[in-house]
Formats: sequence, structure tokens, C-alpha cells
Amino acid sequence: MMMAPSCPEVTAGSPALTSKAQIEIDNELITLEERMRALRTRRNSLSPVYSIPPEILSAIFVHHAQQTQLFYDPGTPAVLSWLIVGHICRHWREVALGTPELWATPFLNSSKVTEEMLTRSKMAPLNLRIGRRYRMDSVQKALMHIERLQVVSLMFLHGDTAAGCRCIMEFINKLSSCSAPKLQSLALGVGDKQTPRIAIPTSFPAPNLRKLQIKHCDLSWASSILTGLTVLHIKKLSPECLPTLDELISALRRMPALHTLALEDALPTLPPQTASLPHAPRAMNVRLLHLKKLRLAAKVLEVANVLTCIESTTSEVRLVCRPFSGNPNQEWNLSLPIISRALESCFKATPDKSRQVPRSMQLSSPSSCIRLHYSTVRNPCSWARGTPCLLDLELVAEWSVILDFDFPDDMRKTILSDLWRVVPFGSIEAMFFDFLFPCWDGFWTDVLGRGAARNLAYMHLRGPDQALEELLKSLRSRKHSVSRPIGGRSQQGPIFSPALSHLVLDDLEFNSSISYWIRPSDLLDVLIDRVNEGRGLDHLAINSTSRIFARDVQLLREVVADVSWDEYESDEEFDLTDYDTGEDDDDDDDDIIDYSFHSDGYSS
Repeated sequence: MMMAPSCPEVTAGSPALTSKAQIEIDNELITLEERMRALRTRRNSLSPVYSIPPEILSAIFVHHAQQTQLFYDPGTPAVLSWLIVGHICRHWREVALGTPELWATPFLNSSKVTEEMLTRSKMAPLNLRIGRRYRMDSVQKALMHIERLQVVSLMFLHGDTAAGCRCIMEFINKLSSCSAPKLQSLALGVGDKQTPRIAIPTSFPAPNLRKLQIKHCDLSWASSILTGLTVLHIKKLSPECLPTLDELISALRRMPALHTLALEDALPTLPPQTASLPHAPRAMNVRLLHLKKLRLAAKVLEVANVLTCIESTTSEVRLVCRPFSGNPNQEWNLSLPIISRALESCFKATPDKSRQVPRSMQLSSPSSCIRLHYSTVRNPCSWARGTPCLLDLELVAEWSVILDFDFPDDMRKTILSDLWRVVPFGSIEAMFFDFLFPCWDGFWTDVLGRGAARNLAYMHLRGPDQALEELLKSLRSRKHSVSRPIGGRSQQGPIFSPALSHLVLDDLEFNSSISYWIRPSDLLDVLIDRVNEGRGLDHLAINSTSRIFARDVQLLREVVADVSWDEYESDEEFDLTDYDTGEDDDDDDDDIIDYSFHSDGYSS
């Protein structure tokens, strides 16, 4: 039978004897704690997870830390939440401390933490990224290890950008006197109002640099930094540093393995009132056989001018086009065939399925511009309302082509009517519409290429009331046995989108007035007509749409097999003056998680 350890008998004696007894008890407690700790360690050593080799456990820790760093802003303490791996057991703590790569991304918002992580990382290559919050002394301390730098991201877009500009200049000056042999990725950026602008020198001793991103910084297109890159992203060059077309092509030829190219307001300029683009011999073009992502943002003729000189099989393209001069219609007609040819490779499937044809399209109008998304996925989850922004690289692959046309309003009809010349509508199976601009008579016929969208099966509409009215007009069948005529017309061309089987009406409004063609009964009539033509819908969804009632939906269910309705009817009888809120309710306090940095227990 185990005997309990003996403790000194405590009596009400002198204070000296009492103090001695307390010390002896404390010593015994320490001994017991050490014994319990040793027993826990022995017990942990018998668990299956303890049998994982240290090098495997180390790799798991590094992967977990990297994923955490991708999820959080580099300046928030939450980016250090991976430190929990060192609090599980002594074995894990020892493995974590013995893994320099785990500490190679210093937290730059605390001088103490930065210094400790630099020490623990030993000679591992460093990854430096500043967030919205940082300490300049921490940044400068980390940049002193120039021979270990592998990834450097100094995007001083918030806070004291002047201090950030000085920091970047000091870093560049230091690079001119010593090499950065391990540097593979460099991102530099400051605010657009910062003067003088940062200039990257012609000679840049970083032989292994593969990724370059600069914003509001200038460089020479003959610089050695533009050699051997696989990723190049330049945004907002000053006018005097914009390249000529020859300089751009020459620089791209020095990057044969380039797979990502993004140039925003960094393209060669053209003379005002340009009426035609120069035709260079095809032998002068640059072939970028590995290019997978292309983004160009500038005036439309400047974008077209660069597209004529690049030969690639890129599968992801984003073009942001603005009008060039006072004749946007001429510019559009001149650029359209060039843009169409440049996108052909994006819209062709490959035998190995590494590239697929677009199956869906989204038309939206952010900030009054026309934005078109084309996707190889039939129903991209990222287009659904309320879908959170997920950190999932698979979602990026949904957007094979994005086109932004920021032209005057009077060019809208011309651009939308020409979409079928840019995109092969025959492969489009689903379309999502979310816009606010006004429509015109025959809108849907023009937008959908006058029958080109023959395989369109899914349509999601959110827009102005006129868009719904034009849609109902277009949905009418040729014979109109039920639908009322419009303007004396009872016939129209081929049936609209003959494959259409799924229709979603979202955040729209019907109108019961006979002077409008957007009554619920009009929807019912055109759906009956389509059934009579053998083109009836399989599913109809009505969400957040007003002035349609339960009796209307009941009639629709007699025509469409599957009708979903959120029972949102109308708010026209809702009177705010009659809404009694009663006493003011106390605001519920949000749960606050304290992400402040805490000691990991083994910093000393």
C-alpha cells in the first residue's frame, strides 16, 4: 500500500518555525509537480502520435504555420495562432524549437517577437511580409539579414507611407552594395501620392529572383531585375517610365518561363487620335509558351496594341479597358477583333483537359462599367449571393476570363450587342445577370447574339424592372396562343433560348398595371406558350421579388413542375409610422476574442 508522503507537523510556534515548515511544503509540492510532469511525459510517449518521426512532425508544423499565415493579415496577432503546437507536450515543443523554418516568417508588429523569431530561425531563409500594422524598427531589423531573405513584401499602402518609402530606398541602396542570393520574391509598393517615387536601379544583384510586384514604383525596362522572372506585376508607372512597345517586347523575351503577367497603367502609349494600330511582322512577336495568367489594364487601344504582339496559350485573362480619345466607337471597332483573337486560346478546350471551354457567364455593372466573367464551371458558387470570400485556390480557376469595359453610357448598347463576337455563346449553359443600367427594346435578343446562346439552360436575373419586362417579351413563343400582343405584334423570330429550363428571378418587381408587360399573369402566359411549344421550364425560382402573391405562384405551379418561392410578396402596405419599436433594446455585445500576443512558454 502506497504511503502518503510525510509533511512536517505545523504547530502554532514561532514565526521562524512556521516559515521553515512552509518552505518544506513548497519544496515537496515542487517535487510532486516534477514527478507528475515526468509521468505525463511517459504517458504521452505511449500514444500513437508520439511515434511520428520528428522530421514528419516538423513538416506538419511548418505546413500548419504557412496556412495560418495565408489566412490572416501579417500584422494581426492571430497570425501567430499556430504557436499552440508548442503548448501540447514537451516532445512537440522540442520539435517546434528544433525547426528553424517554423520561425522564418517574423511577426513584424512586435520588436521583441521579431527578435526572438529571428534568433530561432537560425540560418533558415526568411519570409518578410508587412500587414496593415507593423513596427518600422522590426522591419528594419529583419531587413538586416539580407543574405537570408527569400520573400520580401513591403507594401506600405497604409499608415506612414513616407517612412515606408525611406525604408524601401534604404533596402534598395543596401542591395546595390551586396547580393541577395536567396531572394526569390519581391513586392514593393507605396501610396500614390508619395514623392519622390521609388526607382529600382538598373543593376539589381538578385540572381534567383523569380517574382516581382511593384506599385507606384518606377524602373528601367533594361534593368537586370526583368530577367528570368516567372511572375511580373507592375501597377501605376509614372508617365516618363512607360515603355515603348519594343522595350516591352525586349523585356518579355528575357522572361521565357513567365507564367503570370499583370500590367496595370504600365503599357506603351499611343499618339492621340490614333486611327489604326501598327502591324509588326509576326516574327517580331514574343512567344510566352508558359503564360497562364494575363492581366492588362489601360486604354482600350493600348491593350489591343500589346495583345497583337503576344503569342500564348494562356487560360486566365483579365482585361480592363477604358476609352482612348474622343471617338470611343471607332476605338471599340478597331480593338474588338484583336481582343477576340487574343481570347480564342482561352475558349478552346485541350485534349488533356488542362483548359476547358467557358460554360457560364456573368454580366454585372460595378461603378457603371460593364463587367463580364466567363467561367469553365456551369454554376460557380462564388457568384451566388451571400457566398463568403473563401481562401480556396479552386475558386480562382472558376474565372477563366474577366473583361471590364469602362466606356461612356452611350457605348453600352454597342458593346453588349457585340459580345457574341468576343465569346462563343454556343458553349454557354448558364448566365448570371446583375446590373442596374437601363435596357432597350430587344435587349435580350441583342445581348444573347440573336440566337447564338442556343445551349443556354440556366438564367439568373437581378436587375432593373425593365430587364424583367424585356425578358418576358423575349420569352414569348412564336405562336402566342395565350400571350397578349405588344404594340400590335403577335409574331417574332426563333424561340428565345430554346434550351432554357431553369429560371431564377431575384430582387425584381412585378407591376399589375396593364400598361406594363411585367404582370405576374404575363409570366404565366409566356410559360404556358413555351409549354405548348415543347420548351417548358423545369424549375422556376422567385426570390425577394415584390408584387407577386401566393395565388400567382399557385397558378405558376400548374405550369412549372418545380417552383420555389420565398413568400416575399410586397411592402407597399407597410407603414413605418405604425411600427412601434418599444423601448430601445440594449445592443448585444459581440464576442471579442483576445488575440494579443502571449508567451509560448519557451522563449527563454
